[in-house]
Amino acid sequence: MMDSDGFIGQLIPLWIEAGINVCDPVEVAAGNDIVKVPQGVRTKHRLRGGIDKREIAKGGASIAAEIERIMPVVRSGGFIPGCDHGIPGDVSWSAFVEYAALLARSTGWL
Repeated sequence: MMDSDGFIGQLIPLWIEAGINVCDPVEVAAGNDIVKVPQGVRTKHRLRGGIDKREIAKGGASIAAEIERIMPVVRSGGFIPGCDHGIPGDVSWSAFVEYAALLARSTGWL
């Protein structure tokens, strides 16, 4: 497993070759977009994160749009959706609860 806070696009093939098969998180703020990672890569290298913490902080429609953005990838597999890092202090409790509930409903966890 590899933790990276930077852009991972060029690193994933090297990690696969080295035997690393998980990256956590896929940080949107670093220029990563889980939607653009090919399905073939996700079958060889599991990814977690990919939901922009800045959108969670905005609440409401921004959270819903961010969850909807990543749903095609969730449905195709090889990805565990979640906040692209720890939940920062600018995310209110109500926005976090809203995010967690929407993610749970959207993925079938709830």
